[in-house]
Amino acid sequence: MAMTPQSTGPRARPDDVRAALLQAAASLIESGPESAISLRACARMAGVSHAAPAHYFPTRADLIGAVLAEGFDDLAARMIAARDSAQADPFARLKAIGMAYIAFALSRPATYDMMFQRSNRDGAQGRVMTAADHCGGVLWRAVAETRRPEGVDDRTGVNFAWMAVHGYVSLVINGLIDGGPGADAIEVMADRLLSLLEPAFKRE
Repeated sequence: MAMTPQSTGPRARPDDVRAALLQAAASLIESGPESAISLRACARMAGVSHAAPAHYFPTRADLIGAVLAEGFDDLAARMIAARDSAQADPFARLKAIGMAYIAFALSRPATYDMMFQRSNRDGAQGRVMTAADHCGGVLWRAVAETRRPEGVDDRTGVNFAWMAVHGYVSLVINGLIDGGPGADAIEVMADRLLSLLEPAFKRE
C-alpha cells in the first residue's frame, strides 16, 4: 500500500518522491528484518515505480544512509529542544539531553541500532558521519558547560554520559532490563539513572 499516494503520482515533485521513499525505508527498518529493505520494496511501499529510487538513491546503502542521517538529525533536534527547555543549571541541561536520547532510541529502536553500526557510518556514507558529528557535538557542548571535579576532562565526561544512556538503552531494547510496574517505569528508571551521574558533573 502506498504511504503517500497523493504525493507520488505522475506530477509528484522530486522532493515528495524522495520523502516518500525515505518514509518507506524508515518504516521497513522498524518493522524488520533488515534483509527486507530493498529499493524495490521501498518503491512499492511509497507507491512509485521500481525505477524511481535510482534517481535519488543509486544503491540500497545510499537509501539506508539517508534514513540514518535523518535519524541523527532527529536525535540532535530532540536533544537540543530538551536542553533548551531545561533549567539553566548545566547538569539539568545535560540530563535533559540524556532523557531525550533515551526517548529517541526507544521510539525508533531498529533505526537507533543501525545508526551505531560502524558498517553503516564508514565509507561512502559521508552524510551519516556529518549528521553523527553534529549530534555528538550537542553532547560535547553540554558536558563542556558543566563544572566537573578535577580529573574529569571533557572527553571523560562525554564518554561517561554516553556510556550511561547507550548502555541503558541497549539493555532495555534487548529485553535484559525493565523498570518494574507502571506505564512510565522505563522513563522513571532512566531519570533515576541519570540523576546518579550528578557527582561526576558538579563540583562540591
